[in-house]
Formats: sequence, structure tokens, C-alpha cells
Amino acid sequence: MTGPDPAPRQEPAARPSTALMERNRLNWLASAIGLVLAAAAHGSTAPATVEAQGEATELEMVTVSARRLVPVSRVAATVTVITEADLQRSLAADVKQMVRYEPGLSVRSDPFRFGLDTFTVRGMTGNRVAVEVDGIPAAGGFAVGSYSDSGRSFVDVAFVQRVEVLRGPASSLYGSDAIGGVVAMTTLAPGTLLADGAGLRTEAGYGGDDDGWHAAAIGAGSAGGVGYLLGYVHREGQEADSAADVTPNPRDYDSDSVMAKARFDAAPGGPLTLTAEGSRLGQQTDVDAFEGLAGSRFVNTVELRGDDSGERFRASVDQRLGAAKGFDTADWRVYWQGTDTRQDTYEERVAVPPRTPAVQIDRSFRLEDRTVGAEFTAAKDLAYGSTRHDVVYGFEASGTRLEERRDGLQTNLATGATTPTILGETFPLRDFPISDVTEIGVFVQDEMRFGERPWSVIPALRADYYRLSPQADDLYRQDNPLAPAVGLDDVSLSPKLGLTRGFGDAVTAYFQYSHGFRAPPPEDVNIGLDIPLLNIRAVPNPDLQPETSNGYELGLRWSDTALTLSAAGYWTDYDDFIESKVNLGADPDSGVILFQSQNVARARIYGTELAATVRAGGLTSRLEGWTARLAAAWARGEDLERDEPLNSVDPGSAVLSLAYEPPAGRWRGELVGTTVAAKRRVDRSRVDLYGARSYATLDLLAQVDIGHGLWLNVGAFNLTGREYIEWADVRGRPEDDPLIPYYTRPGRSATITLHWRY
Repeated sequence: MTGPDPAPRQEPAARPSTALMERNRLNWLASAIGLVLAAAAHGSTAPATVEAQGEATELEMVTVSARRLVPVSRVAATVTVITEADLQRSLAADVKQMVRYEPGLSVRSDPFRFGLDTFTVRGMTGNRVAVEVDGIPAAGGFAVGSYSDSGRSFVDVAFVQRVEVLRGPASSLYGSDAIGGVVAMTTLAPGTLLADGAGLRTEAGYGGDDDGWHAAAIGAGSAGGVGYLLGYVHREGQEADSAADVTPNPRDYDSDSVMAKARFDAAPGGPLTLTAEGSRLGQQTDVDAFEGLAGSRFVNTVELRGDDSGERFRASVDQRLGAAKGFDTADWRVYWQGTDTRQDTYEERVAVPPRTPAVQIDRSFRLEDRTVGAEFTAAKDLAYGSTRHDVVYGFEASGTRLEERRDGLQTNLATGATTPTILGETFPLRDFPISDVTEIGVFVQDEMRFGERPWSVIPALRADYYRLSPQADDLYRQDNPLAPAVGLDDVSLSPKLGLTRGFGDAVTAYFQYSHGFRAPPPEDVNIGLDIPLLNIRAVPNPDLQPETSNGYELGLRWSDTALTLSAAGYWTDYDDFIESKVNLGADPDSGVILFQSQNVARARIYGTELAATVRAGGLTSRLEGWTARLAAAWARGEDLERDEPLNSVDPGSAVLSLAYEPPAGRWRGELVGTTVAAKRRVDRSRVDLYGARSYATLDLLAQVDIGHGLWLNVGAFNLTGREYIEWADVRGRPEDDPLIPYYTRPGRSATITLHWRY
């Protein structure tokens, strides 16, 4: 459509000046430190010593592998535990930093606009890794090219008390999306902070890698049998630095997170907890690196800006029940959660005479995800003669609605004429119809132990029902008149069998077989794509099958006063992987090129993992306080359909650290070295892809107990100033891509955080 007068240029909202942003950061830090110092002057505190935080627990208890607390020695799988003390010592500010010292785990990040994505576990990434916060599944991610990428939103690290990572298929207990593993985060509870009836934590810090500041305050108390917690975290900063000779894309971000909990100890049946938690993120980016990029769709772009925001919320009620006829303990939970993603893009392109005028393009992307769910888990210990059964059973049910929409408007800057058609797409449109997803799962696991014999057998089985119900409204039908929305109904069974054998008190060996599955995502079943200008169309696939996996793992653990060691080897076959938008060729009747998501890929991933901690004081008293840790992971992936390497698998890596903490526990120092092998096995059958080079980094971490509840954490990262690029960030980029240097991680940087507890 056209207009008689030139349309006014639609400028994005003005960005705050650098001076104003700097003043805001200083105000936040000053306020937080002022609160710390003022409260510290009000009398006695109980110093949180370094020793109390870092004390090793020989019989570490985990829940992620059995949905109940069990010692690691009884787990027939590899479980990585990251404690609150680990997060504080490593000065982790986000999920990428959360796992930076855990080989075999990574988080992909985009240096241009969209930032962090989600976890990669043993070569499986994206929505193939289940993520839970307090037992509640996190929303999945969705992406459409260079203008839309919702990523995955998680709880702020300042609220996290503990992280457990179960590596490998785990659908027998966690259902769909756990085909690659499970990342389970547990947040702080009122009892964690309470001491003598009240508790308060505050912290403020600065990160030199992105000139970022943060301040947090978390308080707890109790009265009349009710424990309560209230926390708030604010973060803001700029674009991450780069050790390469490039100028990072200018970026300003800020976020706010809140969490409130109330625990009623005297509730009928058992302790009842109410939780409300949420966050919002705002980010503005000048994507300068794309402007005028030769050989790309941005070759004529002279300005490209992104204004992105995201919100998440969660409300839940959960209760721990006492013993009853059918269980010794049980937990139930109901929850309501949602995420809202909004991404606006402003782009300006120069004229290309004689056919193309200078244009302004405004795009928007919206994604809403709402989930209501309920869970019940019970545990019952049974004995028949000398055989003991530790049984866990339960069910999960959830209903999710996904609603996505893209919009756009192109303005001729010479005439002011506007059109909603851009590159053949007419906006607004949906890439898939409004989708309702129903998931119901029931599971049971039995850990059988046979008297004094060292063996235990752990069978498990889960049955899942999955239903996709698309709602094809006018907006979807207008853009996809020849692609009716289709639904799916499916049932999957996920068995597991584990074996453990003890050799004395120190050594345990285990074996596990585990089956995994992932239900077809709505955006793959119904792809909304119909662009007559390009002669292409996507068609639904009502026959799309779940992705499945069969994993085998063999491991050994050793734990005594001087040494804790775990070693594992694994082999996993994946079948019916879903490949999005497979080119089916030309339709014989219309000549249109058809695309469809299909089960086409088979893959295999195998590898080894090792983790060892040596407490030198257990060897000789002269080395009391010294601790050494080694962790390493190596994996190889194969695309069995095309006999090519699997690019999602990270290269081998190892982390070696040496720490000292004096007996008094007033300070702690740690030197951490990380080495990562080059990624040489890359699938280059379709395009010559970049292969990341090997690198090594050295970090120095220190923690000092100042007294009166104050302590200081300091980290100096990449001391050698090494230029390096992480494979997780660049996989899939061409070798000659001029944007590769922008993925270079920061050079030398420092982070400092001041904590106070009362």
C-alpha cells in the first residue's frame, strides 16, 4: 500500500547516555555496599568462613538420578554436582560461567545480539536437554534466522543453591526432552538462610569482561511456624570484550529478578511451600558487524539495531507429605509458569539503482509460552527377606500453549510508501499455528539390594503420552493456505536398567542402560513457510516420529579421606533425529520446491569422562589445606546416515586446579588451568566449516573472610591474555566467514564480589 506523503522515520527509543548508565551502575553498587556496611555495624554476626563453604562432603547426596536423596555411590550414572560454594568461588554470573570448569558441559553464546542459549551435554543441545528449576521444567527455545531467537530463560544464578547435571539419556524419570541429559537447579529456601530466626545476604560485584555490575539482597525470617524468603537481584552491563582485534557490537543490558517463598511447617499433611519467582531482561544492540557484510543479505545494510526483551514468571505450591499407607515420603507440586519474548529490529538499507530504493525495515517477533502442570513423587522402602526395595513412583502432567507471531513493515525512504511484504513474506504471519501440547507421564523405579551382597539392581520404566493440538487461526491460514495444521497423538515407553557393585567401602562400579525419547516439537510438525516469490513451500508432517536413544554407560568410583575419583565410558545411539525443512524437491504438479521436517538422521556419540579430587592432608599432615582437582572429557560423534562427524559434539577438554586453604579457614586461593583440544573432526561435506583451534587458559581465584560476616571473592581470568574461540559458539560457521573473530572470548579480565551475611 502507498501513502501520499513520505512516512516519518521510525526511530527506536533513545538509549541512555554512557554517563547516565555509569552513574546508575555506581548508584547501585554504592547502595548495595552501603547496606552491607551499615548492617555490619549493627552488632555481632556469624562469619561465613571459607572452610564452612568449601568443606568436602564424602557422601554427597543427589536427587536427579532417583528423584529422592541417595548417595552418589548408589547411582548408576554420571552426575555432576555444582554447589552454591562452587558458584561463589568461581564468581559465576550466568549459566555459561556456571559450567566453565566442567568438561563435557557447555553453553552456546551469540556475540552479535541474542547472547546465551542453553546447555550442551555430551553433544546433545537445545531442547534435547531437559532443564528444571525446583523440579519444574523450563520453557524451551525457538529461533527463526537472524531476527528472532528466544533462547531459554533460567532463574538468576544468585538464587541458585545447587545444580545437578545427569549426563546421558534420562527419559525413564524425566520424560521428553531428557534425551541428552538433565540440568536440575535448586533455589534457596528459607531454612538455608535462617540462623537464630532471621537471615540476610547481600552482595555487590563488578565483572570486567563486560563492564557489568550487579547487586543482590536476599532475606529470610520465621514467625509462628512460617518461614519466608524474599530476594532481589539487579544486573546491568555492556557488550562482552574480545581479545581479537575487532570492535564488539555495542550492547547495553539490564535485568531484574525477584523470588519470594513462604513455608508453612504446620500445614496439614506436612510442610507446604508457596513460591513466586520471575525476571525481566532488556537489551539494546547495534549489530554493526553485519552492516555492509559482503556476500550476505546485509550487503546493503547501513544500520541494524535490535531492541530485545524477555520476561519469565513462575508460581508454584509444593508439599512434603509424611508417611502414609502407600509411601514413606511423598511430594506433590502444582505450578503455573510462562515466558514472553519480544524482539524488535530496525534496519536501514541504501538504494541499489535502478530497481531498489533506500528502505527502512521494521520487524518484530513475539513468542508466548504458558504452562500449567502438576507432579507427584512418592518413595517407599520395602523388605522381603534379605532383599530390600527402595521404590520411587509418581506421575507428571502438563499443558502448554505456544503462540508465536512475526510482523514487519518496509518503508520507501524516497516516497514514504509502505508495504507489509518483505522478501516475499507478507506480514503479520505465524511460523507455526497456535499450539496446545499435553504431556502426561507415569514412572516407577526400584533399587533392589540383596542383604550383605555388594550388588544392587535398579530397573525403571516410564510411560508418556504426548498430544499436539494446533489451532489454525486466520493469521496462520492466510500465510499457509495449502498447509492445513495437523495434530499428533503418541505414546512412548522409556526403560532403564542400572547395576552397581561395591568393592569394600571405597570403590563402586556401575553399569547402566537407558532409553531416551523426544516428542516432535510443534514448530517441526507444522512449519509455516509459503513464499511464492522464491517458489518454496513447507508442508506439515503428520507422520513425524519421536526421536529416540539407547545409551550404555560403564563407570567406577573411589572415595576415601584422600581421594575422590569417578571415571566413566559411554556409548549412545540416536535414531529418528528430526531434521527441519528437508528439501523434498519440486512438486510434480505445481513445480513449487517443497520442504518438510522428517526423521532422517541417525547418530552415535561415545566418549569418556574423568573427575578426581586429591585432598593432600589425607596423605600427610604437612600438606594439610592443599587440594588438587582434575576433570576431563573426551567425546566423538558420528552422523551414521552420511558417515560424517557430528558437529554438535564439543572437543576434548581438561581442567586442572590447585587450591590452598589454611586450617583457620580465613582465606582460600585457587589456580585453575583449562585446556581444550582443537576441533578437527568437522562435517565439511556441505560447506567448508570453521574448526576451532586448541587453547589453554589460566585463572586465579581468591576468597577472603574479612570478618563480621563480610567476605570478598576475586577472580583474575585468562591471565595469559590468550585469544581463543569456543567450539560451541562457532559450530556451523564457514571457514572463510569474516565474522569469526567476533566470537573470540575476552582477554585478561577481573571480577570482584563483596558478600555480607547477617
